[in-house]
This record gives sequence, C-alpha cells and structure tokens, in this order.
Amino acid sequence: MTRALRAEWVKLRTVRSTGLALVATFVLALLMTVVSASGSHFGYDGPEAFDSGTFVHRTAAGDGTFTVRVADQKDSGNWAKAGLMLRGSTEGGAAYATILLTSGHGVRMFVDGKNEKTADVSGATRWLRLTRDGDRITGYQSADGRRWDEVATLTASRLSARTEAGLFVTSPPRTVERRIGPGAAAVHPVATTGRAVFDHVAFPGTDGAWRQTDIFQKYARGGMRNPTTEPQPYTRADGRLTVTGSGDLGALGTAGVGLEPAPPDQVKETLETGTRLAAIAVIALGVLSVTSEYKTGTVRTTFTASPRRGRVLAAKAVVLAGVVFAVGLAASVASPYVARPYQRENGFRPPLFPDISLTDPATLRAVVGSAAYLALIAVLSMGVGVLLRRTVPAVVLMLTLVIVVPIVGSSTSIAFSDFVEGATPTAGLAIQQTRQLIEYAVAPWTGFAVLCAYVAVVLGAAGWRLARRDV
Repeated sequence: MTRALRAEWVKLRTVRSTGLALVATFVLALLMTVVSASGSHFGYDGPEAFDSGTFVHRTAAGDGTFTVRVADQKDSGNWAKAGLMLRGSTEGGAAYATILLTSGHGVRMFVDGKNEKTADVSGATRWLRLTRDGDRITGYQSADGRRWDEVATLTASRLSARTEAGLFVTSPPRTVERRIGPGAAAVHPVATTGRAVFDHVAFPGTDGAWRQTDIFQKYARGGMRNPTTEPQPYTRADGRLTVTGSGDLGALGTAGVGLEPAPPDQVKETLETGTRLAAIAVIALGVLSVTSEYKTGTVRTTFTASPRRGRVLAAKAVVLAGVVFAVGLAASVASPYVARPYQRENGFRPPLFPDISLTDPATLRAVVGSAAYLALIAVLSMGVGVLLRRTVPAVVLMLTLVIVVPIVGSSTSIAFSDFVEGATPTAGLAIQQTRQLIEYAVAPWTGFAVLCAYVAVVLGAAGWRLARRDV
C-alpha cells in the first residue's frame, strides 16, 4: 500500500493541471470570502441597551449590603431575569448595578449593561447579595445562604451616593419564527410576563416603605420596539414578595440581549460562498486525476505495476483527499481573518458578533469541516470519473449536482430547497453551521454524514466496476 500511495503522489504532483487546480481552489475560496463579506450587511433598528421591567425598592444612602433569596422564578423564557438592583433613579436609562438569576443561563452581574460576569448555576432558587463600598460593587451568590461565592467586583462610577435599592423582575419577548422562503425566516416577537417570589429580604439602612416603579424603555424616534405586558402590582405576604415584570435588561450581547432569535451565522457566511466556488476547481481536479490516465493510456501502466485495482483506487483517494484537505484547510483558516475587516465595517461587530476564534469548538469544526468537504467532493468526483471514464460528462454531472441544483433549490420552494440541502452532496456544507437557525434544513454532522454516504457508495461502485471492466 505504501508503494501505491507513493506512486499516486508522484503522478498527482507531476500533472500540470494539479497545481493549477490547487491554486485555483485557494484563490477562489479567499476571493469569494472577500466578495461575500463585502456584500453582506447586518442592520439593527433597536436600542443598544434595554432597561425595562418592574422595580420594587426602598431608598438607600451610602454603602451597604443587600441580600435576598429568589425563592421561585417563573420560566417565562431562558432570559427571564429576577434579582437585586441598585439604581441612581427610577427613570429608564438611569445608572444601575445588578446581580440577577436567569431562568436558563445562571447568575449574571453587570453595571449599566456592561462588564457582564457570570456564575454557572441552575434552578429557580438562589441567594443573591450586593455589597457597595463607594464605587465598588461586589456581587455574591449562594445555594443555601451560608456559604457565599463571589461573582465579581465591578466599578459603578455613575451611581450617586443616594440610590434606590430593590428587587427587579423582567422577561423579554418570546420570538416566534417562521420560514418565508428557502434560507429565509421572519420573526414575530410576543410579549411575556416574568414572575419571581423573593424572601429573606435584608436591606439594612434603607428608608421608607416598599414602592413599586414600572420602568419603561426609552426609544429613539422610529426605533424598533419590543412588546411588553401590562405591569401588575407586587404582593407581600408572610415575608415573601411576589413581583411580576415584562421587558428586558442589558445591552447588545449582554444578558441575552440580541441573542434570541440567533443572529446570522457569521462563521458559515464567511466560509460558505468561498467553499462552494472552490468546489468547482476541486471537481475538475478529482475527475482529471482519473480520466487523464484513461485518455493517455497510462492507466494500463498503472495496473500493470499494481494489479490490485482496489488498492490503486484507495491510494488515489487517500492522496487526492490529503492534498485537497491541506489546501482547503489553509484557505479555511485564512478566510475569517481576511473577511473580518469587511464584516466589522458592515455591522458584524462585537459584542453581538465577537471576532471569530479557532478555539471555539463550533468554529473549529466549521473550519476543518470546510476543508474536509472539499476533500470529499474531490474523492466523489474521482469516483464519478472512474464510472464514466470521460472528463466532460463527469465534470458536467458533478457541477450539476454540487453547484447548479443548489442554486435552483434556493430559488424555488422551501420543500425542494430542504431536499437539496439534506439529501444531496451539498448537505455536507451543514458542517459549517455554528448556530441553530430555523432556516437550516439539516444538522451539521447529519449533513456531513450524507456526503460521506455518497462518497462511500460511489467509491464502492467505482471499485466494483474497475475490477470487472477492461482498461
């Protein structure tokens, strides 16, 4: 097998078209990455920060420690929030510091929607504490009220000495998505109401009775508005306060703001167009790696030197896949860095769109998977070349299957588009997905498995026919 691999490597690298196809693969991938990044735009018509909900509070003067237990929290959404807050005033957009429990994402602490710190906890019950020392606000969380874990110490420079200290509840809208066409979805927000029960409330040094303020979001004129429900009065019985609220708290990229529904898949959009176009060069390389030998008659020499045709086919597949994977990986790794300046300029900026990092498992899978997709398309093309033995019909068939049919699918119906994306070789591009979006027809590994199945079937058929037909 080693000798067969060496022979196939020598043949592949000495053919002039190999170098041209590999250079075209790399250049096309990067070129289309730039074109795609330059032409894609992300627009947002809403506020950068949200500040609305129900605030039950008392006046606090100076430093102090404020403690409460969230005894129960209604699961009105993964980002429903309930917790402690210090506010400069009860006006929307005022300075604040908060530590809160979310329904599905643990404990969060931040100041004015910035510098978010987290504690990975679960459940609808949690003790929370804020300690103020001048501008320094320290947040703690506990499971039992005895052992406390520090979440963070943040600076709240905008908070005045006299603040409103209290309990805060809010629940962002639930997003209802529906598909409106191939690769497209529409979003309809539906207001939700959060509810939390607080007990063990300890606010030493605060003045006056508990007061409820329903904080309303301030919107710029013409800006997108989130729907909310009507505020409800809080209730107090047996030392327990029940508070309901609707709205959201945080800034884009903080505390779930802007994350539901999931924004566009920046990684997939960066890689997909370049990978699709690079597949054209890869198809030509895969087909020619076989049909050129049939055309020149050198295939006879190959099988004379290595009579075991199955081994020769396997060696061709391994060498071709390895070379294409290496070039494809170089292009895939470079693409995010080449595209990033254009994406930032067109609205894909942190914190909602952080810089792409190869340390993120989903991103790494997408990058490596793009190279693997090209390698498998090359091997599939080689198998088709073995079956047809003629360059033009094999190339036309592969281009139709990998390039033309997906274009047709994207311009017809949702049903046909989903069929193409989930049941043809182009399903392998699902490996580039890093977010769960409603418009995706197939999961990453499922789609990649479909492509692998095509390769296995075609290679099996090619090996069977190769062993039973004269050269």
